[in-house]
Amino acid sequence: MKQTRSKQLWLMLAAAMCICILALMGAGSLSKADNAGQMYTYSAAASFVCDANGTITAYKGNKNAEQIIVPATINGRTVTGIGNNVFKGCEKVSLIAVPDTIVTIGDRAFENCQSLSTLYSYKETTKVTANKTATATDAAGTTGTATEKGVVVPYTDMGAVSIPSRLTKLGTGAFAGCRSIGRFAVPESNAYFTTYTWNPADPNRAQIKGKTQGELLISKDGKILYRMASFNYNGKGPYTFSPKLTVINPYACEQSGITWEIRIPDSVKTIGDYAFYKCNNLGTVSFGDKSKLEKIGAYAFAYNNNIQIKLPASVTSIGTYSFAYCPNIIFDMSKTKIEVIPDYTFYNCPNLKDFRKPEENGGYVGIVVPKTLKKIGAYAFYGCSNVNQVVFKGTTLESIGTGAFQTCGNLHDIDIPEGVTKIANGTFDGCQNLNTVKLPDSLKNIGDNAFKNCNNIQEMVIPKNVTHISNNSFAGAKQDGIDTSKNQYSQKFIKAEKPAAVGTKFTVGKLRYKITKSDVKKGTVTLYGAKKSVTKATIPATVMYQGYKFKVTSVGGSAFKNCKKLKTVKLGKNVKSIGKSAFYGCKKLAKVTLDAKLTKIGDKAFAKCTAIKKLTIPKQVSKIGSKAFYGDKKLKTITVKSSKLKKTTIGKSAFTKINKKATISVPKKKVKAYKSAFKKAGTAKSVKVKKIK
Repeated sequence: MKQTRSKQLWLMLAAAMCICILALMGAGSLSKADNAGQMYTYSAAASFVCDANGTITAYKGNKNAEQIIVPATINGRTVTGIGNNVFKGCEKVSLIAVPDTIVTIGDRAFENCQSLSTLYSYKETTKVTANKTATATDAAGTTGTATEKGVVVPYTDMGAVSIPSRLTKLGTGAFAGCRSIGRFAVPESNAYFTTYTWNPADPNRAQIKGKTQGELLISKDGKILYRMASFNYNGKGPYTFSPKLTVINPYACEQSGITWEIRIPDSVKTIGDYAFYKCNNLGTVSFGDKSKLEKIGAYAFAYNNNIQIKLPASVTSIGTYSFAYCPNIIFDMSKTKIEVIPDYTFYNCPNLKDFRKPEENGGYVGIVVPKTLKKIGAYAFYGCSNVNQVVFKGTTLESIGTGAFQTCGNLHDIDIPEGVTKIANGTFDGCQNLNTVKLPDSLKNIGDNAFKNCNNIQEMVIPKNVTHISNNSFAGAKQDGIDTSKNQYSQKFIKAEKPAAVGTKFTVGKLRYKITKSDVKKGTVTLYGAKKSVTKATIPATVMYQGYKFKVTSVGGSAFKNCKKLKTVKLGKNVKSIGKSAFYGCKKLAKVTLDAKLTKIGDKAFAKCTAIKKLTIPKQVSKIGSKAFYGDKKLKTITVKSSKLKKTTIGKSAFTKINKKATISVPKKKVKAYKSAFKKAGTAKSVKVKKIK
């Protein structure tokens, strides 16, 4: 009796379990069809927009659906294609089934289908009829009687993205953002696609009859990489690719879980946009010595946390943002043929550095740019806060873009090559430790905020050819270390906190000055020297230095001594004295113009200036030093306007060996006195002294 009851209880329990199982099978969109796989009902045809060519152009169904089953025909048209962006943003879909009549898949067709792990291409033989009494939830989210045909997905195909056998075209970024793809499967009969695997003996991979499987979806000839599976990687690599590969397509490896090192085959010529975007575990990207790589696309390696890349010499171009947002990147492009570092290339790469060790590079952490470089784009190195040196190998650079080095807080020095004509707006804005800046003579324009808040500048010379500086080019910058002596125009915009100290030397053009009095309003300088190449010296009344005006009050001793090319001299109105030997030996000096405020001409000041023929001594001159005009054998006409000279203030031999036929014209009341004085000063008996007419 007990045994009979026990059997009854077991039978009742079994029946209850069967009822529950049947109920569960009827309550969802999938049901067990047989031992070969799962059956899924079609999504409603109304969920799709299909054009006259059979291409689905839009999906209007439930964006939160977990399965989408595309019918083989829609509105009587055979489905032959999936258009651009059709399933974009269906983040919860894990399985999509499409008919094997699909020939084309458009750009970004499955973009950001983050849960997609299975794409199944079904044929007529896989169609079955769903249980007519079962209920199902369609793509629009409504519940009704499942009377449509369904698709059986074999268990072996679950977890694989299977390419339709007739597919001929896969659009750019078709699987971008699909982070749950573990493997690809391609029918052997497909003439355009196949797979490549790193682990052909994977025991966890179910074999699919008639299909190749692998982590990489590639072209049949092995030359194009379309997409890398997003996960299923173990170990540290190195991972390699098809040895025939020439193109890594846009988005091919983005957001993949590949770890440590990948090796790019020598045959690869192009790495497309976003190719390795956000591969957060990617470490080293290596290239062979015979690499043929030429082009790297936009965002190709952006958003990688720790990455090392040494670009091969064959590279000629890189894209915008190509290495941006890589917080720790070791990088070398020094041997490449790159002509342009585009906008935002290394944007926000705080620890960017090259492979040189700081202890082997004078403590510098820097980056070396190729000798072929012509242009640095806008914000190219923005936020590279630990770079303290940029080395230019060549002299081909022509322009530096807006904000190119903005907020590079540790940039210490930079030597901008000859050829650059403009420093754009905000180029070095916020480079608070920028110490030494070498600007090229070719520079003409310094833009708004170019050196804003560069408050540690110790050495910079504004070149003579600069003709434009903004009012705020140096806003908030330390300007004491900026030498404006070569460019008087720049004095309007660059001003130190206070005038430079007495004894400070600076050069304006070909003339050299030394500060003799430091004062905000009454500063003075002496002209103490000149370049030997000077041919014409117009000594100004004032000069500007670091934003302050200084009167030029004297020409110092030997300032122009033996300047053999000097032909003319004109003194400024504030010059009061000419020092000893100031113009000694200037053999080509033929024209001298002395200003009215001059009071003193020093010893040998114009001695052996053998080309001077004519001279006027101003009214205020009270002293002429010994041998002041000694040996000026062509000096024939002298006009003395001063009445302040005496025998005792005209030095010995001051006029010895001037032209024997010289005529000295003097004030009427001084004729007698000056005859005696000039005779004592060494004039020949034949020299005439007469009154000024």
